[in-house]
Amino acid sequence: MDTEKAYADRLQAQMRTADARLDEMEAAARARNARAEMDEISGLRAQRDRVRQHVTDARKKMSDDWQAIRREVDSEWTSLRRSIADAQNKYSAWDGAREQRFNAHLDQADAALRRSAAEDAEVAADAKVEVAEARDELKAKSAAARRDYDAWRERRKDEKLQRKLADSELELDEAYARYTLAFDEAQTGGRRPRGD
Repeated sequence: MDTEKAYADRLQAQMRTADARLDEMEAAARARNARAEMDEISGLRAQRDRVRQHVTDARKKMSDDWQAIRREVDSEWTSLRRSIADAQNKYSAWDGAREQRFNAHLDQADAALRRSAAEDAEVAADAKVEVAEARDELKAKSAAARRDYDAWRERRKDEKLQRKLADSELELDEAYARYTLAFDEAQTGGRRPRGD
């Protein structure tokens, strides 16, 4: 159900963005005392509430036919987005201020993408370092365990060598566990693999 939750969370974030746009449109309409615009904005908010309610109902049901629910909600959401864009275009001309806001928003999106790419590269580099360190540790513990095993095989009765071999076995198990965890986290982007 992680996909459904992520989808619902994304849709909630998109609705917050739509709410902000509706708030801007409503403030501009109030400033012009444009009753027809305010009524249309109220209708858009009602449409938004229907989409939000549909998402809430879908999250409660977590139906087996999630894809059908998702298509229906996507359709409603697309319709709402189009209606908001149409209303904004109808009541808000592309003046210098709107163009400046748009360009600032584009710059903000570009900066967010650059930051995200840099953070992704950093996470990938950190994951490579962790995997490399865990791999090196596993190699060292494996070699030490092999040496201890070979020494024990030559003198099986030596209790000191038996204890050393038992310690090496434990250290090998721990190193292997750290390596597989680092490797799995690198493969899944830091998320725990399913079933763990």
